[in-house]
Amino acid sequence: MRKVIGLIAAAGLTVALVAGCGAPSQDTMVNKLKSETQTLSQQNYTSTAMMTVQTDNTSQTYYIHTNYEGPNQYRIELGDSSKNVNQIIVKNNNGMYIVSPSLQKVFRFNGNWAQNQGHIYLYDQILQQVIQSASQKQAKMTEANGTYTFELPITPANDVVAKEKVEISSKTMKPTQVVLYDKQGTAVVLIKFTSFQTGVTFQNADFDPYKLASSGTAKTTAVSQSEFGYVLPTTTFQDKLDVAEPMAQNDYLLRYTGPDGFTLSEFRPGPGAAGLPNASLVDLYGVPALETTAGKTHQLMWLQNGVEFSLTSSSLSPTEMEAVAISTFGQIGK
Repeated sequence: MRKVIGLIAAAGLTVALVAGCGAPSQDTMVNKLKSETQTLSQQNYTSTAMMTVQTDNTSQTYYIHTNYEGPNQYRIELGDSSKNVNQIIVKNNNGMYIVSPSLQKVFRFNGNWAQNQGHIYLYDQILQQVIQSASQKQAKMTEANGTYTFELPITPANDVVAKEKVEISSKTMKPTQVVLYDKQGTAVVLIKFTSFQTGVTFQNADFDPYKLASSGTAKTTAVSQSEFGYVLPTTTFQDKLDVAEPMAQNDYLLRYTGPDGFTLSEFRPGPGAAGLPNASLVDLYGVPALETTAGKTHQLMWLQNGVEFSLTSSSLSPTEMEAVAISTFGQIGK
């Protein structure tokens, strides 16, 4: 009898040990994320990643290089698949900026973009999003094959993507990839981290937009000096091109009429600085854009291939305007 009882006790101890060695609890995982967030704010970090964006039947690939200095400075370089940097998003103690090194152009604006849509480029903000969703019981957490996987809704909600999946190495706590899904569950954005390093030291010049715009060591991509050709969007929401009028040698005005109607101007900007204090940053997934509103009129401005685009409409919603803007990517000028 004692032998039977001893076997039962031993079996129970074995089950307890197995259960104790299983996947960590949600609280344990969240505590690890909080600890990692605190570490990043004190040690700084730098990361590189490749981002693939799927839109309709086309695919665009972007290079991302991020420098983060806690608690509130960062620089995000956005380039092409060959790692030629086209634009830089900078946040320092004086404000936020979009920098085009090849054009030596700086746009200054306000906003808390990193805490909203821009979190996918910044690992500390990725962690904050996961922690927030977990605290609201909205995140699904699993561990397998040395990877923590977190599935959570996009915050704030938008019409392009609905769900986010974050994968982190359970051994090193370094990010491996982020995937954004649309409402149909299709992956539309895939970010694969290729390097991640903490404990780095930066200089003040690393977050100075004007020095980044004029520095000879800044990575640039050559702006085509060929004859200017305007780009037509492929998404127009049933509006039709009514006017394509050259305003100058490198300046075109396109006017679309129909159920909504909008105007699209395209021109090659000169070097210098522009202040847009009322603008907010909108990420077109690889291409930053600035959005402003005056009454019922919305305006969206972005740079692409050395050309400044300005889209204006009083009928299209901001989401529809973003769709029009994205549809110009990869198009060949006429």
